Amino acid sequence: MLPKKSTSYLCATLLVSGLVSGILATTATAQTIESSSEILEVKADTSTVENDLPATEASEEAEKLEVETNTTTFEVKNTLPPITNPKKLADVELPPRTLNEFGKISLEVNLEPAQSPPISSQETAQTTATPTESAVKILPRVGVNFTSGPGVGYSSSFTSLEGFLPLSSGKTNNLPFLEGRVLLSTESALISSNLVLGYRTYNPKDNRILGGYVAYNTRDTGNSNFNQLGVGVESLGDWDVRANAYIPVGDTRQKTQETISNNNLSLSEPVFQGNFLAQTRTQQRQINRRFEAAMAGFDVEAGTKIAQIGKTGDLRGYAGLYYYDAPGSADILGFSTRLEARPTDNLRLGVSLSNDATFGTNLMLSVGANFPGTRPRNIGKENTVLARLGESVTRNANIVVDEQQDVESFTRQETVFVTNPNTGEPWRFQHVNLGIGTGNGTFESPTGDVASALAVAQPEDIVYVQPGTNPSIPAFQIPDGVQVLSTGPVQLINTVEGNLQLPSSGAGVRPQVTGTVTIGNRTTLSGFEIATTTGAGIAGTNISDVTIRENAIASSVSEGILLQNVAGQVAIANNTINNSGLEGFSLRNNQGQVTLSLTENSIANNGAAADDGDGVNVELSNSATGTFNIEKNAIANNSSNSGIADGIEIRIIDNASGTFNITNNQISRNQFKGINIQLDSTSSGTFNITNNSIQENLDDGITLQLNDQATGTFNISNNPEISQNGLFGIAILLSDSTSGTFNITSNTIQENQNNGVNIQLNDTAAGTINISNNQQIARNGLNGLFTTTSETSQLRLTIDSNQIYENSFTSLSINSFGSSNTFASVALNTLTGGSLGDLEVIASGVDDIVCLRSRQNTIGNLLLDDSLGGTIQAEDGISTNNIATSNVTNWSGTNVAARSCGFP
Repeated sequence: MLPKKSTSYLCATLLVSGLVSGILATTATAQTIESSSEILEVKADTSTVENDLPATEASEEAEKLEVETNTTTFEVKNTLPPITNPKKLADVELPPRTLNEFGKISLEVNLEPAQSPPISSQETAQTTATPTESAVKILPRVGVNFTSGPGVGYSSSFTSLEGFLPLSSGKTNNLPFLEGRVLLSTESALISSNLVLGYRTYNPKDNRILGGYVAYNTRDTGNSNFNQLGVGVESLGDWDVRANAYIPVGDTRQKTQETISNNNLSLSEPVFQGNFLAQTRTQQRQINRRFEAAMAGFDVEAGTKIAQIGKTGDLRGYAGLYYYDAPGSADILGFSTRLEARPTDNLRLGVSLSNDATFGTNLMLSVGANFPGTRPRNIGKENTVLARLGESVTRNANIVVDEQQDVESFTRQETVFVTNPNTGEPWRFQHVNLGIGTGNGTFESPTGDVASALAVAQPEDIVYVQPGTNPSIPAFQIPDGVQVLSTGPVQLINTVEGNLQLPSSGAGVRPQVTGTVTIGNRTTLSGFEIATTTGAGIAGTNISDVTIRENAIASSVSEGILLQNVAGQVAIANNTINNSGLEGFSLRNNQGQVTLSLTENSIANNGAAADDGDGVNVELSNSATGTFNIEKNAIANNSSNSGIADGIEIRIIDNASGTFNITNNQISRNQFKGINIQLDSTSSGTFNITNNSIQENLDDGITLQLNDQATGTFNISNNPEISQNGLFGIAILLSDSTSGTFNITSNTIQENQNNGVNIQLNDTAAGTINISNNQQIARNGLNGLFTTTSETSQLRLTIDSNQIYENSFTSLSINSFGSSNTFASVALNTLTGGSLGDLEVIASGVDDIVCLRSRQNTIGNLLLDDSLGGTIQAEDGISTNNIATSNVTNWSGTNVAARSCGFP
């Protein structure tokens, strides 16, 4: 079933289409009749007619009918029976126009030219001044027209299919007619229609056509459907006047769009009400509605002929005013002017200009064609007015539509409970005021202890604890999905309305807990002082997605925080962990995947009761894996009773793996190593150690050790201080059949007690080590950079663009033993100030080989020695270096071709 709005459009379109089809059929029939009736032309003013009229009238009215063919005149005698009711010839209808139509006419042909009576000059003047025709025959026609856009009340160009159907047959000077148009917009293929019923009459005396019409229009804008009635009058002659009125009917104003925008939201400070957190919300809301309105109005114009085009064509000019109005629109008063050219009877061209305050200035072009022409057949070219009896009605073919916008603004104020984004429900709170509350957990009537609140807490609840008289809180367990927060630190919660600070939070006083807090799945613990007499301060096993933040954990008997087999997102932030008997923080996983964020914690003085009491300890075994972000922590002064407490210790065994990002930490004065990483078995890992300050640890600053068949990738970059550590700045040790890639770039490595960088490969290990762009590897207690390979290990070493200077023994020492191979590219470095040498290469194994490519280095003292066994191969020699002193006495002098060492 068609939509209601489309019914009128379909009917109008079908009616116009039927009209056009009827016109085409009628036009073909009319042309056939016209062609058969034009065989002979009968001229009443030059013919002699014989009739049996009474003698008195015959003498007055007798005329001859002459049929002219070129220059020969045929005399026609009428042998019709006598007329019984004699009338004046002027009152008698003209005889049929062809002999075929009148079978009883007999012709007498006189080959002598007929003598016409002389015509006076007065009669000649009268004949040329007044058109002789007073009735014409108008044929049906069809046409097509294109009009450019935009124009008054429309934006798109359109094409129209037109039809004109006279409602009278034969010759006439009174013409009822029907005219229809179907309009198709060129941009969006939207259909509109016009149907006009009109009447015109020709006044021979005034030589003028007077006409009027009623019309029905439809228009589809794509958003709305409109209907319109129209009326108009016209007076056509040597000068023209037209007036049209347009009256929309039906739903003349239709909504096309509505949008609601919320502006200037303001929220009051949150306050607790019962078990909820409320806010007063003040919201300015704006509703924007767009409408299309069909406009009622009228237009008038007057114009005249400007020029003649050819025999029957002309150019006419017009000017006029128009006025439109609709509820919700400003009145429109505009002017228009146009030129209309009809160079032939079948072609019309037009250009028009309009201007008003609403639709602006618009220039429109039009071109149209029709078949047959509008001019009647066999009408003299001098009768230009009567020839216009069948012209199309001139009016605005489109319903004028104005786009309107309504804006409605209002302010809403309401009290709302802030919403938990996880559930879409209001956050719910269980209130505790320690030692004071005696109620049921609402804000107005809090409980007096944590255990009572936890007993009724549901998942997604928050237990909110005020210190009250601050009696100690015994050990407790947090149920799954519950947060336990105190008013001590600033507490922010995530809500649909945004992050909000809880009322009363930030008071600074943390409630005290004297036992272990055991956490569950999806739990949060924040804002407590925890000191235990047994066990860890905070513990969780086989759980996922936990947050531990802003707690002070001190003097725990075992670990400060102990997590085992945790998964999901684990966030440990802004805690102080001091004086734990074992590790400050320990994570031990043998299964599952975890993402750990350990950030901005202070972890110090832990491990006193342990054999291995590290500040941070991470152990992965079996198939455990994860990503570990250790950032912005201060890890210092951790020590154990056996002397091997590291700042950070990471150990991965079995088939476990992990990615570790250790960045922006302060790691200092720990009893053993600053960072100690060990991979065993078939484990693997990727380690990014950047922007840390690693100082004054009693052993190495960084130790990287691979055993068994472990593999790893290590990126050590942009660390401003790897300095003053008790042994090596960076120590790399590969054993067994391990393999690893090490990139050491843009660091400062200085004043360590032994070597700045120490590299050792044993057994069948294989290592690729790139050391580049380090600003200082300087003033270390032994060597700046020391490498050694043994057994059948292989080292691929690139040392590029480093400043290595003032180290106590040697700037760079490359040593090889056994049957190992070292391929070293040393380029663009400064190697100076070593007391024993600056570039030292020693091959002392049986079958070991050191292939050295050295280019463009500044070398204070060069030593090459393969006298104890093995071979030092110099790719392209050593001549491209700037060498102050060289000692090559114990070198075999073996030179090899370019790329022999395997470097590009």
